[in-house]
Amino acid sequence: MESGAQPTTTTATSMLTMGLLKYGSFVLRSAAFVFSVNSFVIMASIKGFDIFHEFSYILAACVLSTAYTLFQNLRHINYLSTGNLLFEARTSSLVDFFGDQIIAYLLISSASGAAPSISTVNASEDYALENHVTSTKGATSTNMAFLAFLSLNLSAMLSSYKLSTKTTPKLI
Repeated sequence: MESGAQPTTTTATSMLTMGLLKYGSFVLRSAAFVFSVNSFVIMASIKGFDIFHEFSYILAACVLSTAYTLFQNLRHINYLSTGNLLFEARTSSLVDFFGDQIIAYLLISSASGAAPSISTVNASEDYALENHVTSTKGATSTNMAFLAFLSLNLSAMLSSYKLSTKTTPKLI
């Protein structure tokens, strides 16, 4: 093996890791933002969604997720464009980690809470010989909340990696 081969591979891997750390959370939070917005818009379009508390819970969780991911994405865009952090680097990493964890938990608990209600709504629509608009919209909204959870969960993994390494001051 040549003496120059090892540093080149390490450098390429290091550059890939740095790029993933720099842009990965931004991409994942952007995906979570899109899924959260879709979920709460779909849930809000259901007539009488507030009859089921689970549907109200999923709406509230998605509104909180939308606000959180919007704030985080704006903060990241500010950092990429100006190079200035809004908070100290360690504080930013802690906010990223705990925020991702809390919002991801809200999303998965609301999605798992709404799932049984969807089958109840579906059964009542069958009994009343109605079309399945409400149950279909509820299922779609729940699926979008679950996808937002997956995105934020992966972002939380990146945030935990940033906290565990010494690269925290250089990256958001």
